[in-house]
Amino acid sequence: MTNWEKLRKEQWPVLETMTFLDAACVSFAPQKTVQVIKEFADFTTRQEEENSSAHHISMDRKRQKAYLEGCRLLNAEPEEIAVVESTSHGLNIAANAIELTHGDNIVTTNLEFIQVALPWCMLRKEKNFEIRVLKTPDSSFHADDFKNICDKHTRIVVISSVEWCNGWRMNLKEIGDFCESNGIFLVVDAVQELGVCNIDTKEIHVDLLVAGGHKWLNSPFGSGVLYINKNTIPLLQQTYFGYLNTKEPKDGWGAYWENPKALSVNDWEFNMTARKFEIGGTSNYVGTIALGETLELVNSIGIDNIEKRVHQLSTYCMDQIENIGGTLITNRTNGRYAGIVTARFFEDLAIERRILANLHKKRVYVAMRFTDNVGGFRISCHYFNNERDIDALVRVLSEEINKIGRKPDYKRPW
Repeated sequence: MTNWEKLRKEQWPVLETMTFLDAACVSFAPQKTVQVIKEFADFTTRQEEENSSAHHISMDRKRQKAYLEGCRLLNAEPEEIAVVESTSHGLNIAANAIELTHGDNIVTTNLEFIQVALPWCMLRKEKNFEIRVLKTPDSSFHADDFKNICDKHTRIVVISSVEWCNGWRMNLKEIGDFCESNGIFLVVDAVQELGVCNIDTKEIHVDLLVAGGHKWLNSPFGSGVLYINKNTIPLLQQTYFGYLNTKEPKDGWGAYWENPKALSVNDWEFNMTARKFEIGGTSNYVGTIALGETLELVNSIGIDNIEKRVHQLSTYCMDQIENIGGTLITNRTNGRYAGIVTARFFEDLAIERRILANLHKKRVYVAMRFTDNVGGFRISCHYFNNERDIDALVRVLSEEINKIGRKPDYKRPW
């Protein structure tokens, strides 16, 4: 059984100095990751290998943990995992890899973070396809909703697995089954779910899934995970062409550089794995090494244990928010929320902004986020949090509400 308090004190001592409930924005690195980064920085100050090429290869090998642990977390095959710099990077790969033509359409929702649809918004100008936006009365999204908006011309459904503004958690199993049976590519931004909930790629169908490391994976170093279904890889157009994406020469790159017959122009052959979609040059070593450490931490705890812990904290948070008169924007349906709890208190948004500013002055950190008039106070309940964090938030919220001099009056529009 995980000792959550011990883990918190050892890996995130900063949490004793504040009330931090904002991992959905950007999280803190654990101490084990910081230590490995320091060790790598020291490694770059010397060379113990026989030459610089060997040193570079040794440096590159230190990245491998990220791929291995990414496979473990997503229950994926080794050829299905790539490393990208961010969610934005992965979404751009998806947008450029899936061919679209005049008359096609893609489907997204009205609650997405702007980056989700942004690459397709730009491509639409030159390829003349349609972007359909799914909107529902209660801001929840089910497989039937996608069935009703998609047609025979739909090529892509691109969504977040957990919506950033209201915390709605998609049923990827049902949505993936629908997309697969209709020949629709499913592209998923999982940045608000990976590291919180179990995403088993053997149990769900998804074509491409990406998550930056800086939020719930606790790795804010410019590196993230890209999953590409092995059956989807041959259907995609390669977007970057770096030499490290090609099949390695017979005797390795070190021997190749020393070969007098090596040519500058060749008909290069590329690996048929997810890594062919990486940039294929010198990578973000620090970011990828850090990502590997944090993924290893998640896997050592167990994603099912983390999901259970986060569910308990999110449920406790929702109960306490309602106890002080708050209105939940997050849907309480079991299985349809993760670590994000969104709530409103007053119809007057100016009042809520003052409350938020006062929370921050008291070092109580949550965010305020909206898309298409849906959102509010966004509270992030991560596995390193505890009930005391939520109690501290609720105590300060109650104090601020009392200062207003009237009861919360926000009414949900559905």
